[in-house]
Amino acid sequence: MTKKIIGIALLLVALLIGIYFYQKYNIPPSINFQSLELYDLDTNQIAFNDLKGKKLIVSFGASWCPNCIDELNTLKKIKNDLLPDVEIVCISDESMETIATWKERKQYPFTFLKLNASFNSVGVFSIPTTYLFNPNLELKLQEVGFIDWENPEVAKEMRELMN
Repeated sequence: MTKKIIGIALLLVALLIGIYFYQKYNIPPSINFQSLELYDLDTNQIAFNDLKGKKLIVSFGASWCPNCIDELNTLKKIKNDLLPDVEIVCISDESMETIATWKERKQYPFTFLKLNASFNSVGVFSIPTTYLFNPNLELKLQEVGFIDWENPEVAKEMRELMN
């Protein structure tokens, strides 16, 4: 009987650990974007509300992240044809120099912002983590992981969400 209780207890502990890690790495965090301390590449502080009036794709990413690079490369490729009226913002917690070099090297036509905190401190544990906002800065979608923007159906659905 005791072995059975211990087995059930261990199973419950394993289940709880699994749920914890699933939520931590697969469910996008609810972020209060207005409270983020963000800086542009000229070291000017940017308030998230300054982006109001634009359809936004906001991606938390890093220069060392292969999925982040793939997603931004795809967005760069389709930006003019499929997302001409959408502002793409990449937020990184890397150094200002690293972010600027990354943007320049890849020739990304996006807005890059430095988060003046670690991703972990705002609940981002897996990148890319992407948020879509309509022009009123209402959150329309949040997603962890690579989004296949090159798929026309995905791009169309995402655009419709931002309206």
